[in-house]
Amino acid sequence: MSENAEIARLQAENAALRRRIAEQDDHRDWLERLLQTTIDHVDSVIYLRDASGVFTHINNTYERLTHLSRDEVIGRRDCDVFPKEVYEAFRVADREVVESLKTFTQEELLPQEDGMHFFRSYKYPVLDAAGRLIAQGGISTDLTKQRRAEATLKATQSVLQAIVENAPLAILATDATNTYVLVSHEAARQVGRTPGDVLGKRVPQILPAGAAEAMMDTTAEVFRSGATLVLEQTVPWEGSSKVFLTHMFPIRMNGGEVEAVGTIATDVTDMRRAESEHLRLQAEVIRAQRKTLLELSTPIIPIADGVLAVPLIGAIDRERNQQIAGVLLERVTATRAAVVILDLTGVRSVEAEIVDALMQTVRAMRMLGVEAVLTGISPQVASTMADLDSPLRQITVRQTLQHGIGHALTRIRERRAGSRRAAAGEH
Repeated sequence: MSENAEIARLQAENAALRRRIAEQDDHRDWLERLLQTTIDHVDSVIYLRDASGVFTHINNTYERLTHLSRDEVIGRRDCDVFPKEVYEAFRVADREVVESLKTFTQEELLPQEDGMHFFRSYKYPVLDAAGRLIAQGGISTDLTKQRRAEATLKATQSVLQAIVENAPLAILATDATNTYVLVSHEAARQVGRTPGDVLGKRVPQILPAGAAEAMMDTTAEVFRSGATLVLEQTVPWEGSSKVFLTHMFPIRMNGGEVEAVGTIATDVTDMRRAESEHLRLQAEVIRAQRKTLLELSTPIIPIADGVLAVPLIGAIDRERNQQIAGVLLERVTATRAAVVILDLTGVRSVEAEIVDALMQTVRAMRMLGVEAVLTGISPQVASTMADLDSPLRQITVRQTLQHGIGHALTRIRERRAGSRRAAAGEH
């Protein structure tokens, strides 16, 4: 083969080699773009380092969370981009990967603007065909939101547990089969048990018969309506009864269906009994006060020996009229009065039945030998008295209290004179 032919052959081979190299470079670039695009769309931190620990790849999430650009990271080591206390913690897993050539998992902390973030990191070796380490990879997932949510949930559960354990209320929940799924210490104490004795049991196994039926009926109503129910129940309880102020409410799961019914019940038996006793005592006090007021509003004034005046003021109803009659007849008997003046100046109007009852009192006094004198009659009262069927001729009427007193004193003098004449005639 001539020298020119050999040169031509070598040139052709070189050209073919350059094409293959160019194709391989294009393929490598394609693989690089494929790798970078893929890891950029993962919401976890992803990075690759070569066997010496130099960063070769990071994704967008890495940049976003560390606030470090690719230019600041690629070609550098951990110690070049992180504080010492951070990268020293990273090296624990890195050494494990290099020494064991196996994937290693650890939790790592990375400071952020809103505080320290928790990451679960998977660090793995990248090996060649001969099993030699050529790179180290890492995938780190930010668990901060999850950890914080778990911490909040745990704190909430602790608070709820403390409430359930210490609240002086019966707090419980039952499912659709009337089985207890939550029981507070107070709820268990009211039936003489512990929460452990009640949980998992059905309502009829725990409550007295009447109370169990009442609870199951109201629970069924909440299941049907899906609405909160507030009521006060009086239920049979061990030969007696108890009164409970009860709040029952639906407990819904993710699907929105009612899975259980929660109950907060307060035993108000003693309170209601105390209220009932208070009302009874209050009624007695009111009756006593009313009696005292009636007595005060019906003063009986001795005018002279044998003469009493009763000035009536204000409205007179049936009860007050009975009080007037009782007090007056009692005093008449005790004092042996001969004349009683009923002054109606302070009474503007009165119903016919009350006037009739007042006239019966007057007739009762006449039967005791007492003369009744009415004074200060208003036109309205006079009209009412005129309409009555009872005869009025036996009643002495004077215009004013002064006239009535004058009449009464005259009658007393006449009686005394008559008595003296009678006594003189006897001797």
